[in-house]
Amino acid sequence: MVLVPPGPAAAANGLTEESHARYTVSAKGRVTAEVTTTITNVTPDRGSTYYYWDAYSIPVPAGADDVTATSGGARLSTSTRGTDDPDTEVVQASFSPLRYGRSRTITWTYEVDGAPVRSKRWTRVGPGYATFAVQSWGDDGRTTVEVDVPRDMTLDSTADFAEERGPRNKPTVYTLDEQNAENGIWAAVSVRDPDRADAREITVGDATLTVEGFPGDEKWLRFAAKQVETGLPELERLVGSPWPARVDVVREDVSPQVLGYAWFDDRGNEIVVGEDLDAATIFHELGHAWFDDERFEGRWLYEGLTEVTAHRVLAATGGRGTPFEEPKRRSKDALPLIDWSEQARDHDVDGYAYAAAYTAVRSILGDLDDETYTAVVDAAHAGESAYEEPGSKIGTRSTVGWQQFLDLAAERGGVDGSAAYRRWVITGKQAKQLDARADARADYAALDEADGSWRVPAGVRSAMTDWEFDDATQAMTTLAPVAESAAALQAASDGVGLAVPDAVRGTYERARDADGYAEVAGLLPRATTVLTGVAAVSDDVAAASDPFTELGERILGAEDATARARAALADGDLDLAAARTTVAEEQAGRATGIGAGVVVVAVLLLAGAVLVPVLLVRARRRRRAAAAVAGLPAGPDALGGQVASGLTDAPAGPGNADTDPGDAATAPGADPGADAADPGAGTDTDADRDGRSTEEGDRTARTGAGA
Repeated sequence: MVLVPPGPAAAANGLTEESHARYTVSAKGRVTAEVTTTITNVTPDRGSTYYYWDAYSIPVPAGADDVTATSGGARLSTSTRGTDDPDTEVVQASFSPLRYGRSRTITWTYEVDGAPVRSKRWTRVGPGYATFAVQSWGDDGRTTVEVDVPRDMTLDSTADFAEERGPRNKPTVYTLDEQNAENGIWAAVSVRDPDRADAREITVGDATLTVEGFPGDEKWLRFAAKQVETGLPELERLVGSPWPARVDVVREDVSPQVLGYAWFDDRGNEIVVGEDLDAATIFHELGHAWFDDERFEGRWLYEGLTEVTAHRVLAATGGRGTPFEEPKRRSKDALPLIDWSEQARDHDVDGYAYAAAYTAVRSILGDLDDETYTAVVDAAHAGESAYEEPGSKIGTRSTVGWQQFLDLAAERGGVDGSAAYRRWVITGKQAKQLDARADARADYAALDEADGSWRVPAGVRSAMTDWEFDDATQAMTTLAPVAESAAALQAASDGVGLAVPDAVRGTYERARDADGYAEVAGLLPRATTVLTGVAAVSDDVAAASDPFTELGERILGAEDATARARAALADGDLDLAAARTTVAEEQAGRATGIGAGVVVVAVLLLAGAVLVPVLLVRARRRRRAAAAVAGLPAGPDALGGQVASGLTDAPAGPGNADTDPGDAATAPGADPGADAADPGAGTDTDADRDGRSTEEGDRTARTGAGA
């Protein structure tokens, strides 16, 4: 006789196993299990030797109550022993020998006993919630698990259960019939009634979140609420943007202790974290509002970023947490992080990859100050191109992969992550891309230096963003002399104090292809020539000069002409600016002659204006003098008036009817002919206007009368 001892969770050689497990959750806080196992001995007898089984065992949650095993209506003897897993025990049932070709069906029942919160065991059972393991061991295709849950409760699990909702007041049935472990099915499930959780609402800025804990776990509720209140503003500051998520619930659950990680469920509107008072995990899961698979391509990238950010928040808030230790790169569970995915989950591989992702991102960004760190992660979250200005929408992506993140770390953070990538992230094939990138970036830096303060043309920036290094290198070779022209134009601009037209600079920076590069190659030297010409004529006209030139420039409007030339240059119209410069130069060249000519004409006109009146006065004086010699009145009124005519025709004397003898008498010593000879003495207004006194006229008249 050979006795083959049965082993739990394995189909022994020569024995077939079929198992169906059903778990029932009650709203009052109980979980009961019923597992039906059928075993058949398929090991034939060999002569006098036969094979049989007289015991069989199954795993149950540690501390399970009221464990029974029945077969054929009779209760079997059972015993329980522990395992290396503190959450699992093994119950063994004994029975009479099971010979070849015989079968036995055993029905196991027990009640799942929950452990207190924050204890070493992770099974939890209470009013409105339960977390426990479900399992069914047997041959492939012959195992099933069913979980019956009150209609008001929800279920989360490590496996994908099919859901069947019953009619009103009937439970919801979750079933799983596909094996997910060696020789059977195993899953952790968590059920809860949201209406029975202890909750606290928290408002931080524009975000309102509800923290939900197990009923009666006030300690966790206070702790989690505080972390959200203090940590969320720090997350917003470090990431550089406000809370973006639709998530509005932070829920306590023991499942993360089972899985080794918590989770962020944007579609389910909740963050699930463990019952431990772990601030780093809360910050990590809150961080997934920014760092998730919708924004970042690669599990390692968003997990590494959120973990590094969480520990920065810890430092800022004074919290405590233990960061991952650097894993061994050559451990049996190691892999290039770029191959780590959500689909192929393995607990040991996940353990390595979480630590490696944190190590990789920390080695790249860990030494940056908060401001620079924010510049990198904000640009990454926005999907920006590293080769565009911060905030630019040019070249943005909906998701950022490992290439774009490496470039953003270099351009926005000033750090080279190539070594970290080679060690932790990429494969040997991808390492060759890093070699090509290094060469292209060296050429890019040289071109960027050569073209002064301008940005490299858009075609090159786009190729570098897309890691099209062959295209980028070819374009940079073409643009090398063009960059020198750009620098020469900027130097000329600085030298003469005139700005380079925005249109010219924009044409250079927006050039995207060979035609654009050819256009700008001709444009820049032309712009330099026009700019220096406009500056030269502007300086020439503005400079101090002789009075004749200054006058000529004003008359010709030379300053207005140079202003028009500068305006055309500023508008980027080089042809118009050049034409106006020519006009201004011509005007400046003619200014001296025009100014001198105007001065000569003005002098002549002024001289004429002064000389003509003088000549006229002199002519009048000569006429008066001639009239006095001839005995004629000197004034213009005496030439045509009757009084003057009478005086001339009738000399004074007695008997003259026009002469009063009495008036004719003179005082002793007076000139007897004075009155008679100067009848116009009182009316010579011309003499008065000429500025001469009537006394002078009198003397002239007396002289004439005495002749």
